[in-house]
Amino acid sequence: MVAAIVSRNVVRRMDMIVRENLPPAEARVLLVLPTYFPESYGGAEHQTRRFARVLVERGVAVTIMAPRLSRSTPKRSFIDGVPIQRLRLRAAPNLGGRRMLSFLSWCGQVAIWMLRHRGEFDVVYIIHARLHAVPAALAGALLRKPVIAKLGRGGRCFDLDVVREKKIIGRWASALIKRRVTAFIANSRQIAADLKRHGIDAHRIYMIPNGIELPREQRWEPSADGSRRFICLGRLDPEKCLEHMIDAFATLPAEAKAQLTILGDGQCRATLEEQAARLGLSGRVIFAGAIEDVFPFLWEADFYLSTSASEGMSNALLEAMSCGVVPIITDVSGASDIVEHERSGFLARSHAEFCGLLLRALGLSETKRDEMGRQAVNTITMRFSMERVAREQMSLHATLMQRALP
Repeated sequence: MVAAIVSRNVVRRMDMIVRENLPPAEARVLLVLPTYFPESYGGAEHQTRRFARVLVERGVAVTIMAPRLSRSTPKRSFIDGVPIQRLRLRAAPNLGGRRMLSFLSWCGQVAIWMLRHRGEFDVVYIIHARLHAVPAALAGALLRKPVIAKLGRGGRCFDLDVVREKKIIGRWASALIKRRVTAFIANSRQIAADLKRHGIDAHRIYMIPNGIELPREQRWEPSADGSRRFICLGRLDPEKCLEHMIDAFATLPAEAKAQLTILGDGQCRATLEEQAARLGLSGRVIFAGAIEDVFPFLWEADFYLSTSASEGMSNALLEAMSCGVVPIITDVSGASDIVEHERSGFLARSHAEFCGLLLRALGLSETKRDEMGRQAVNTITMRFSMERVAREQMSLHATLMQRALP
């Protein structure tokens, strides 16, 4: 009897030793978004697509869950080999207000899907901690799965502030997200500070930047006529404040060789096109619409412009700098984490400063512009490659899974 007990104990101990020395199994990840391709083409969607693709390449099983706002959008499909599960809604689930019924429908559908498929994922990863995060955070916690929320914006449009300001359910929803999320990912110092302001303990905050797939070769092409080519990428929505960019561009001398190309679409496009026409910029400001592959445009640009009032960490900025395009941007959340003022780009703290920096860009020598472009490339290569970011994320998944073990 004693020998049998000793034998069993030895076997258990050996089993523990083997398990401790085995490489950790890769987590199966459920990514939850309020919008996704092909119904939206924003920075979060692009970042998620790249992130999911790299995880799959590393052997991680990934499923994306998002709304289906159009009947023509398939309920289930694949993008880059990643399965997309879509839940039918009339409006995006992160809006609330008059669209509260869509939010409630989203809550029910998410909870039911996660319960039925609870054996198919190990980690719940929510993109942005807005209203749509509520059911995924609650269901994940009840299923004893680690829940990660990656914050979208810092400063005046910080995710949890936006949720808390929702009528009737705002304070409850904000408190639930803060209580039920296991770990918060901040991609800027501003977001980390905002989380601490909301009472989130430092041990639940992980500083992991956005990442991009680096261009395989550098092939920036200078303009043949010596003109300065400015570019802007992103959704044409109110928080991007592109009206300020167009106003600033209008202050450049009429004889200046300068052209602005705006890539993207959104609710403000018609108004912005009217503004450009009214200011006599129709030939100098080009609206190219939503473009899936922006790199051919970036290779031909000298300066990247952004007048956004709120960001987390701009994917468009990372893409531009990876191609050696020198940024001239407003100093919002995430900007100073990436751009070193007057070395790899320019940061503006006011509209007047932004106008002045555009004039300064016109006067930069080719040598100085090229030097700043090379510094921008070095910054992205060293700190913001998707490979590096994916490794950090996977390490976090393994850590949280280990902590969740009984």
